[in-house]
Amino acid sequence: MQIFQASDVGGTRVSTSARQIVIVGASAAGLRCAARLKRLQPTWSITVVEQRPVFSVAACGLPYVLSGDIAELTALRQTADGTLRDREYFDSVKGVAVLAGCRALSIDVVGHRLRVADQAGERTLEWDELVLATGARPRRLPGQPEHPRVRSFHDTADLEPVLSGLQRSAIKRVVIVGAGLVGCELAEAFGALWGAQVTLVEAAATPLPELLAPETGAVVAQVLRRNGIDLRTGAPVQQIAASDDRASVQVSGAQIEGDLVVVAVGVEPAVELPAAAGVAIGRSGAIAVDERLATSLPHVWAAGDCIESRHVVTDGACYLPLGSLANRQGRTLANNLAGRVDQLPPVAGAQVVKIFDWTAAAVGLTPAAAQAAGIAVRSVWLAATDRADYWPEAKELLLQLSYEPGSERLLGVQAVGQGDVVKRIDVATQLIARRATLHDVAQLEHAYAPPFAPAIDPLASAAFVALNQQDGVVAVAPASLPADAALLDVRHAAERAERPLANGASHAVPLAELRRRVDELRGRDWLVVCARGGRSAEAVRVLQAAGIAARYAGGGRYWMQESGLLPADPDATTED
Repeated sequence: MQIFQASDVGGTRVSTSARQIVIVGASAAGLRCAARLKRLQPTWSITVVEQRPVFSVAACGLPYVLSGDIAELTALRQTADGTLRDREYFDSVKGVAVLAGCRALSIDVVGHRLRVADQAGERTLEWDELVLATGARPRRLPGQPEHPRVRSFHDTADLEPVLSGLQRSAIKRVVIVGAGLVGCELAEAFGALWGAQVTLVEAAATPLPELLAPETGAVVAQVLRRNGIDLRTGAPVQQIAASDDRASVQVSGAQIEGDLVVVAVGVEPAVELPAAAGVAIGRSGAIAVDERLATSLPHVWAAGDCIESRHVVTDGACYLPLGSLANRQGRTLANNLAGRVDQLPPVAGAQVVKIFDWTAAAVGLTPAAAQAAGIAVRSVWLAATDRADYWPEAKELLLQLSYEPGSERLLGVQAVGQGDVVKRIDVATQLIARRATLHDVAQLEHAYAPPFAPAIDPLASAAFVALNQQDGVVAVAPASLPADAALLDVRHAAERAERPLANGASHAVPLAELRRRVDELRGRDWLVVCARGGRSAEAVRVLQAAGIAARYAGGGRYWMQESGLLPADPDATTED
């Protein structure tokens, strides 16, 4: 067995003779690394150790099997041409040996040996290079009972008993703890297809608290409730209990009962095996790696949901267990092991989730996360359409853009809506990754035709709003709207009649009349409102030019609904 320093792999001194590569973990990162490496170094021996009998499952699709969007669980294990990704497939097609049902017990770093156990007993695998792709496991709450009625939802072993219970009508009431990505997906799956009564419990004030700021999270809360989900926010769990015939969740002032409790409060990296071998664990609790995915030990590498990443905005370590990142990491690691020079760039953290017929997505930092990282932050809000306003299928998007005031660097973008949200977040991801400023975003070039996009992309429009904010045209967050604000309504008379403001003290001056009626508005500090925000921003400019103090409610009617200025009406269509 030849011994190399970790620096030798990824340089030019990789041995041309057959080498032994052992990978622990047969999910996205591990298998992507194995398949890529075998293509680059076909004479090398590559063995993947996986403790589960069923592997190579696209676990992100599990909620959609439960919802019926995906008809068969096997679809999550098939290639694009319908081939099942089982042990025989990896052996015959990829040239990779997968030891399923085989658990890694300990690592001998000096001797380059991995002790494993399966049904036949214990044995030792020798390696020249070891890859740790041990993944993540569901977080548990303190005192969470071990009981069939209290479950996580992380792999196929979690799906099958739940699906069986729903099919037998044994599960009619479900309590989901955690309104994160999985919790929101499951809320739809249980309710929409199976008609179960769903209570979604979240300790934070709004759903998706790690993904969205309170303003955008509040809109998601509307969507969940409108679709029949009993959403309880600001409700940290005090106790979970279960018996043979029911389960319950105790929150402040209430006990919520159900046939099933699903705990969906995120995942944590599975790092016991690496830590025991002396691999350095980062501040995030995941394995610390460099840009080539080398760990602190020579010849030991890591990728996937067990490692920490470097965030492009903070330049610090973060933990982002995402399938998209795991696949990229697996390929990069294979390149380095094969002798190519490849480095992972910092991550921006793009994420997206389907919530009934809406989409919520974000990238970068929320304002709260930026503040926690010591970064000054300002935000603006925008309501826009994903295509030309006049296009029949145009859908509304609600964007929140955050930036650093001094440098005007883009820090984060969040978007919710029924339109093409993902396109805007994908573009924002590339901008944040390249440390773009508001001026860069304002000059965004995009493909334009009315069926596909408006002439000015919503991202660019949001940058315009932010630059206006820098000029002193202040957009007020919904949470900051003063209860006694002097409201100036610049909508048309027909709009006001159809949807009057809840605050009877508002003063109505349509934008078309504002310039000639400006004198009647002197002597007060106005909060200007309209349908989307565009007319309000225009009105603020007019008032400020006349020496009248004014701000506007950024984002239009959706934020006004959350603030109680307008009654909720999700089907209303308004234009600025």
